[in-house]
Amino acid sequence: MIYFVSNRNITDSPLLFGDSFNAQGAEVLRVAKADQDNEGNFSLALMDETPIMHNGDIADEVQTPLEAVFEQCDNADSPCVLFVHGFNQDMKKNLKKCREIEAYGVNVIAFSWPSNPGPNFILRKISEYKRARKNARRSAMAFERLLDKLNGFVETNRSKTRKQGQIQTLAIHSLGNYLMQSMVQVPDYDHQAAMFKNILLHQADADNPGHASWLDTLGQNSRVLVTVNETDDVLDFSDFINPDRIGNTAANMTAQYATYYNFTDAAGANDSHRLWHKPAVENPTIKHFFSRVFHGKTPVKAGMQYDGNLNCYNIL
Repeated sequence: MIYFVSNRNITDSPLLFGDSFNAQGAEVLRVAKADQDNEGNFSLALMDETPIMHNGDIADEVQTPLEAVFEQCDNADSPCVLFVHGFNQDMKKNLKKCREIEAYGVNVIAFSWPSNPGPNFILRKISEYKRARKNARRSAMAFERLLDKLNGFVETNRSKTRKQGQIQTLAIHSLGNYLMQSMVQVPDYDHQAAMFKNILLHQADADNPGHASWLDTLGQNSRVLVTVNETDDVLDFSDFINPDRIGNTAANMTAQYATYYNFTDAAGANDSHRLWHKPAVENPTIKHFFSRVFHGKTPVKAGMQYDGNLNCYNIL
């Protein structure tokens, strides 16, 4: 199962969401489910905002569409990953990455924000990137609302006889980490991400200098796992206009409550920005790492070597 929770505008295209903010406001969320037809084509079906009535033994239970999604994923046989994408992602690209993660045997709830604010012309890419960073900051409130609702769902259902909750991993990719940083560093951050067992900061397009403080805010209640690939070709572009990025800098790995995993010299990693994808096909250690993380488990250290000087595990 793949669901989308988005603050993007609604369109009449099969993939539903556009590249601007919701017309009612940047903090407004809509929910959609990905469906595949007999020919393998995907479309998104918008879920009605009308509360859903379920007949219970004692009384009717009213759920919002978002709560219904949480219920579906929480009671599924497979774990669920809450995924936040990065820069320059229209819905087609976003869906592709969700399907790559789904292939690990998990369900996916994607928070999809307007990170593709303009035509993809090379000469305008830097301008679009700067606009996308602003959109990430503006989207932090919408993402916080999503986490608030998820925490409310977990708290409401804590006392019920049910399986252990399956929504255990938050995976944040590339510029999505700047969105997360924007949410965490405000004075009134309420530790909404503390409910996750794993928080994966994957190839983070966020400043390496001074990053330890906000990572440690996250890591006091969850396993924070940080991936690094010094030859990441996408983050090389970000370096043109930013300080060193967390995801491509094997230095200053000083967060007390985070664990760093250095993929730079791993077989198959090369210049990849999506380490869970092609590198995982070539390198069983990489595949096993992401399978464990997406399933809410601790990575197994076989195939890794701890580097005390850098404070990271080097993936072989």
